[in-house]
Amino acid sequence: MNTLTVSPASTRVSGLAVRAGLALARWGRRRAVRRTDRERILRVLAERSAAREAAEANARTHAAARLMLG
Repeated sequence: MNTLTVSPASTRVSGLAVRAGLALARWGRRRAVRRTDRERILRVLAERSAAREAAEANARTHAAARLMLG
């Protein structure tokens, strides 16, 4: 049987690489779930639309006030 001596430093590096790989895989799974969550996507779109409408109403109000103050 052939055995290979592994230094402690390489063991730590490989452990770090494994943990980083597992963390990346978890992140990828969470991202995939977020991207395909229909309710979340619809909620975000509705929130953006409401914010845009509020900003436009605010701009119209300020424009009218500037015209009145002249």
